[in-house]
Amino acid sequence: MESGVRASTVPRSAGRLAARRGIFKLLLAGGTLVACQPGASPPSPKRCGPAVPESAQHPVVRRAVLLAGQYDLIQVRTQPVAGETSVGRLHLERPDSLARAGSVGGAARDLIGWLEPIRGDTTWRPGAGSRDSTRPGAVLAGDHLRLGQPGRPESRLEHLTITAVAQEGFWGWWKADPGMEISMDSVTRRVLPDPAGYFCALRVGP
Repeated sequence: MESGVRASTVPRSAGRLAARRGIFKLLLAGGTLVACQPGASPPSPKRCGPAVPESAQHPVVRRAVLLAGQYDLIQVRTQPVAGETSVGRLHLERPDSLARAGSVGGAARDLIGWLEPIRGDTTWRPGAGSRDSTRPGAVLAGDHLRLGQPGRPESRLEHLTITAVAQEGFWGWWKADPGMEISMDSVTRRVLPDPAGYFCALRVGP
């Protein structure tokens, strides 16, 4: 890892409380969430700039189903090592009746889909690429987007909170849920905070 931090992974049950002390601090730029600006292809972390478009609105203003489409999803990590990025192609579509039935007992599904990793850490969300409509790799419910598949001991998820939307895409912050594991500095044995940061999803197609 960068910045001299070397991490090892241990069962979360051994240090869950300490791990939770690594609270994600939302990045601010002049009191505004550090987000992303659309730009030209190919997808690059440089397309995530310090402001959202002037046309951006709070997600409660727009219906979540209007976010169906294809996006370049760029995630920038701010902890435990700042600056690391991952890029993928996110697909979101309206679920059919069978997929909606699969959400009974859980959160309502506005959109479902999957993530195709392009570069960066491709092992963190092993279930995010699932195209099974009953167990999709991505689920959007309101302003919350989940990547990965829950319900298994080895599950690793990422939770993305949408804070702004526009025709160009949507923006916000994300936090990883590593399941039953925690990360520790292999030298100091200090518990590291769960990976977290900010993201932008820039629309590339319907």
